[in-house]
Amino acid sequence: MTEPTSNYWLDQIVDQVIAAYPEGEIVVSSGISPSASYHIGHFREALTTDAIAWGIRQRGRQARHLHVVDNFDPLRKRYSFLPESFEQYVGWPICLVPDPFGDCHPGYAQHFTAEFETAAAQMGIEMDVIYSYEDQYRSGQMVPYLEQALAKIPQIRQIMKAVAHRDLPEDWAPIQIVSDSKSLNEWRYLSHDPASKLLRYRRLDGSEGEMRYDDGRVKLSWRLDWPARWALYGVRVEPFGKEHATKGGSYDTGAEFVRQVFGAEPPLPVPYDTLNLIGHTKKMSSSLGNLITPAEALQIMPPEILRYFVLKSLPKRVIVFDPGVGVYNLIDEFSKLEDAVLTGQHPEFEQAYRVATAIKGERTIARIAFSHLVAVYQAAQGQAEVVREILERTGYEAIVTEQWPVIERELKFVHNWLTKYAPDSVKFAVQAELPDVELSAEQRTALAKLSDTIETEHDLNAQGMHDAIYAAAEVAGLKASGVFQAIYRVILGKDSGPKAGWFLASLDQAWLIERLRASSATRR
Repeated sequence: MTEPTSNYWLDQIVDQVIAAYPEGEIVVSSGISPSASYHIGHFREALTTDAIAWGIRQRGRQARHLHVVDNFDPLRKRYSFLPESFEQYVGWPICLVPDPFGDCHPGYAQHFTAEFETAAAQMGIEMDVIYSYEDQYRSGQMVPYLEQALAKIPQIRQIMKAVAHRDLPEDWAPIQIVSDSKSLNEWRYLSHDPASKLLRYRRLDGSEGEMRYDDGRVKLSWRLDWPARWALYGVRVEPFGKEHATKGGSYDTGAEFVRQVFGAEPPLPVPYDTLNLIGHTKKMSSSLGNLITPAEALQIMPPEILRYFVLKSLPKRVIVFDPGVGVYNLIDEFSKLEDAVLTGQHPEFEQAYRVATAIKGERTIARIAFSHLVAVYQAAQGQAEVVREILERTGYEAIVTEQWPVIERELKFVHNWLTKYAPDSVKFAVQAELPDVELSAEQRTALAKLSDTIETEHDLNAQGMHDAIYAAAEVAGLKASGVFQAIYRVILGKDSGPKAGWFLASLDQAWLIERLRASSATRR
């Protein structure tokens, strides 16, 4: 048995793949139906596939990520975001349904596929895209597999009964036919002639007709289409949702179909669990609205961090995405990890970092904690040059000199996160006018002492401010928490805020002295 190269799940899967396929190119496949807007849960499959292909190439082997856009799937229902007029398209292949958002794309499937391909490119996913309707069926490539399936209906029935414990109806056939009204639910298979490529069918009214089956109007049903695709493209590895991996599920039946019907072998399965939005027990869903799209996620973090978020976890584990505090902590985690790796250390998740950053040519996250940048950005009232001045004044001059372009790019993520997802606990704004707040006599005494110290000492750094706060508390006979509260009240208009020593050091000293003196002199 081959010893695993590491404990990281990706390395272990790549070990299995290379042992199973010691020669030739290895095709790793993913596939998603463009039935609605893609969300980051969908991208777990594409990113996992991309990572496996990358890992194989790192071992010196050829690998190709093949992504199939299942645009020949039917529109299963009128989703909540669709107008009522789209009820008429239920049952149509989504490649034939019009664009629900006007004329921005040729059709329904093209609209959502374009979203997917844009986000995939932003996330550095390298793949060959195949469209099931145009590239598999209309091209004629699936004709041999249609014929094999139709010729082996008895064997298919036996497999379904033995593996899935399902008895198929007597009139069941492994295909769906696009009727003249474009529905996949109206015409039923009767017979076919491989020599002429003609197929006989029965309409809903009982009348019969004849048509060609090699021009893209006949498709295999899902349980047969999937294994036929494995055979057609020589797929060796495929990640897929855990629902397909249940005993007797579509992977189990597919494995037998590909062997007994299509004469090929099934790929190595990589089942993955769901990616949920925090607060939701169900997986992300376009129809339920509990989702974050890749475009939304990439507004608050760079692509390598989204890749890292997905790829650091075992595929079999549920991932919970928290766009609020979760992202705040995730970016800090990534920044520390990156610094450790780049300084020659070997921290946990080093391999996840390497596959996540395989796409990037420059750093996008600075060596300053995201949480600190969030505070600085707010103290600077969103002005980049003021951010730079504060950082230089509070001990980050060397990093600013080295990384200012990186920091400036990161401020875009800070702004978007604060605008859309930040909890109130981390938000603050310096008040232009002295807020009307309550202060005790002891708190006013402490603020007066603090203002005198700041004026006398000149340009106190964060530690100096911290020490001055404690000294002022002692003079006033207060606990330090009482002085912190007073500071936040007179500057921010709230009872809490960022680390007080750093925060005071970041402010203009003349303005700060004036605000503290005005507060200490005013009975409120």
